[in-house]
Amino acid sequence: MLFSEMLDRRQDGAAAVVDSQGSVTYGEFRAAVAGFAAHLHDMGLAKGDRVALWGYNSANWLVAFFAIVRAGGVALLVNYSMGVEDAAGLLRTANARFLICGDNGQTRRRDDAMEALADAAGIERSRCVDARSDACKLAATYARAEGLAEQRRPNEETDTAFIIFTSGTTSAPKAVCVSQRALTADARALVAGLEATMGSSVCVAVPLFHILGLLTSYVYLILGSVVCLPTSYRADTLVRMVSENQVSDMAAVGAVYQGLADADGFAEKVVPHLRTCLIAGGMSTPVQMMRLELDFANATFINMYGQSEGAPLTMVRPSDLVELRANTVGRAVDGVELRIASLDGSTLPIGEVGEVLARGVCLMNGYEGLPSDKQAIDANGWLHTGDLGFLDSSGYLHLAGRIKDVIIRGGENISPAEIEAELTSIEGVADAKVMGAPHAIFGESVEACVTAQETASFDAGRVLEALRARMPRYKVPAHVFLYREFPLNVNGKLDQRSLYVSMLGKLRGIEVDEELAGGITVFEITVKNSSYAIGPVTALVDDLASSIGYEHRRAAKIRLAVEEMLIERIMYAYSGAGDIHVRIALMPEWLRVSFSDDGAEYVIDKRRDTSTSARIILGSVDNFHTERRDGKPEYCMDFLYDDDLDVRGFLLRDKQTAEKWEEFNEALKLLP
Repeated sequence: MLFSEMLDRRQDGAAAVVDSQGSVTYGEFRAAVAGFAAHLHDMGLAKGDRVALWGYNSANWLVAFFAIVRAGGVALLVNYSMGVEDAAGLLRTANARFLICGDNGQTRRRDDAMEALADAAGIERSRCVDARSDACKLAATYARAEGLAEQRRPNEETDTAFIIFTSGTTSAPKAVCVSQRALTADARALVAGLEATMGSSVCVAVPLFHILGLLTSYVYLILGSVVCLPTSYRADTLVRMVSENQVSDMAAVGAVYQGLADADGFAEKVVPHLRTCLIAGGMSTPVQMMRLELDFANATFINMYGQSEGAPLTMVRPSDLVELRANTVGRAVDGVELRIASLDGSTLPIGEVGEVLARGVCLMNGYEGLPSDKQAIDANGWLHTGDLGFLDSSGYLHLAGRIKDVIIRGGENISPAEIEAELTSIEGVADAKVMGAPHAIFGESVEACVTAQETASFDAGRVLEALRARMPRYKVPAHVFLYREFPLNVNGKLDQRSLYVSMLGKLRGIEVDEELAGGITVFEITVKNSSYAIGPVTALVDDLASSIGYEHRRAAKIRLAVEEMLIERIMYAYSGAGDIHVRIALMPEWLRVSFSDDGAEYVIDKRRDTSTSARIILGSVDNFHTERRDGKPEYCMDFLYDDDLDVRGFLLRDKQTAEKWEEFNEALKLLP
């Protein structure tokens, strides 16, 4: 049976969907799906046409989704936080011909967001439907029980019915093509795995363009339950929805549950109602899972594992002991085979870590537009998940991280998941993410990012000391970086790319502090004795001083002091000075410009005027002194930074600094 037809058995008067606009009954919902499907057909939708669905979770979204498939189209599920240009790129690649636009991040910023996306994606405006909440309510507008000529042949349940774009937290999004058969198999497996523990309502706290949100909504609609769609995943919003609707079940990712447990009113308004909590979308450590079990005192957490390419692949069962629910992602669901493979593809024995492979009717049809060598399903039907894990003797899957996440430090393969589990078991650590960073000696260093239960009392040194007592030294992170919270994408999953960039910035900060302590040489110049070209040197010094942030008059004085020092060495009583070497360095508290040459040693006597140049130099610098380098005198002029000047911040502005230094280097090439 096609899943768009499986709603026909529901009682008309029962509530089907609750969103910010109110509730929609099953009778209204079913009639709206049929009516809107007919409307799309009238608009010219042909079998196989791609229809973009771009909007927040709502009854309108669900009506539109089922209507697209019923009319014979392919639904393109677009991230509702995506900008016009990024969304247009995906739609052009997927050959979208229609657009249904609900409320989303862009429509809140601009009234013409739908038209802008249509134009950018090459979709005719006549093939756009404005499904924003203030424009129409699909359940009321299209609730007509009109017949619809069947657009699909019986065997077409294997055709692509919708496309999900992967979240792209570690790579560019891929277009995952899913059939009606696959989603129906997913639904049957989920219902069977839950062992009749599902309640009469569910709060879907994940996006509907995410496979967990869509699958959960579909399953609960089939069972005649109420699907509650909150306007956001903020803790106060979820508390209100669960309390007002007495919601029995919830689907969310770990970060959402953790935030909910800390919300005001959680114990009084949430705990008494929730009984079944579906959790997926990222690995939660055993300690985090146990904490959730304790916080949600009346609920059973069902840990699931899957991907947009196939979900769920495994799940724990309600009857499993809490230790199994916390430490594993369960056994394979009905209809799915699992095996653990080595790098050469051979099957590994029980307990050995390798890539998780899965096979079954629940898998995707493939990635849209990618060649065979880029597909994740091999010739034998096995989905290569890219995840590492092992199976125990009872068939439970233990995840060990992503293949791409493995850190190779000095030739040792290190699993971030192992270190993350240890970190979250340390008192005070709430969440952890371990990643590798480029290292000149080891290839990669192990770095940890954590959030704390109490940031004020957090002690990174204590955490590292605890880790050293638990694991080999080479696995202990070089640094532990504290975050108030981790960046999340719209799915509520960790935005690993953003966190990685932030972590590299913190590492760069440490490097800058260490480099500044010894001075960072910005550039070195040799003024040839054949030309004594002073102008280019002083221009570079002036440019650097201004770009760092010195006030204009101060930068001019720095330039003048450098000019006078060069004149002093060239023009006054120092014949035979030869080439003059100039070095400009950034120190922790001052800019240093130093000079060295082969001439007679130069002494500035601060008690009397030795020359006009000396007077100018002494009136401009904050400190003038002579150091010895390779046995030769080096004359150092130090210029203190202005009070509001942040040289560290200047160095951390990587792009601007790189561009500025590139300009300096280009200028150096022009010197005689």
